[in-house]
Amino acid sequence: MRAAGVPDRVAADAPMVLFGFLNGHLLACTADEPGAVPAFDAAAHPGMAALAPLMEGFGSRAEFDRMLETVLAGIRLSSAS
Repeated sequence: MRAAGVPDRVAADAPMVLFGFLNGHLLACTADEPGAVPAFDAAAHPGMAALAPLMEGFGSRAEFDRMLETVLAGIRLSSAS
């Protein structure tokens, strides 16, 4: 990364961000109910409850690919600044 001109802060953060993402995905895949949409208390967390339908497929391969692209896009964006 450094040889490619990625700023040191991004090069240092990127592996930890990827590790955190992968760890979270693996936890989702090994949950008691893989693929289950997380439940949110609508009264306490109305915003998250409203977004719950968009979390369909939690822990799926399609979700993994989509979220990994989001993480990598963030790293690319940070590398450009």
